[in-house]
Amino acid sequence: MPTAALAPDRPAIWPILAVAVLFAGLVLVDTALEWEPPFDALALLALLALWCGAAMGAARQAVRARRDRRPRRALSLAILPLAFLVTVVHPRLVMGGAQSLGDHLHFAKGRPSYLAQVRALPSTGEPKLLVWGWGGFIVASTSLVYDESDEITLPPERQSASWKARTEHTDLACPYGYRVRTALGGHFYAVGVGC
Repeated sequence: MPTAALAPDRPAIWPILAVAVLFAGLVLVDTALEWEPPFDALALLALLALWCGAAMGAARQAVRARRDRRPRRALSLAILPLAFLVTVVHPRLVMGGAQSLGDHLHFAKGRPSYLAQVRALPSTGEPKLLVWGWGGFIVASTSLVYDESDEITLPPERQSASWKARTEHTDLACPYGYRVRTALGGHFYAVGVGC
């Protein structure tokens, strides 16, 4: 008696849940940027290894379900390996979404404190600029920037000399540059720094 006659062709739910949980894990790693190296990189590597193992298991089960002529089950099991493949081939798509969501969550939990620090700055006639180091991975980190002039979003050749002078002793002066990752609203930006 074929296996297909014994087992109904029901979609598997666990691969969809696994994708959701693993994406939430990526968001959590990015939200908890205060982790010090090497724990941040180890957490990310462990999460990706777990995802890879689960994807291989799901792929094996998908092939078996296809062979047993259970297409719904095979398709639902293929979701996890396909999501992992997309993450490997286009990491910015998945990791960028996780980073953006993580940046918003990280900012939301400290927003009142950041706003209080901005209000506490004396008015000098220049636009206010504050930089907070959020931490990050071994050679790259993330900083929160409050830039009242929003010049951080401009290319370097369009940034004013006074803005460059205000950033001189901050993470934004890193010789390897920075990249605005997420605009958080109200002149706040999550910035990836190469130092």
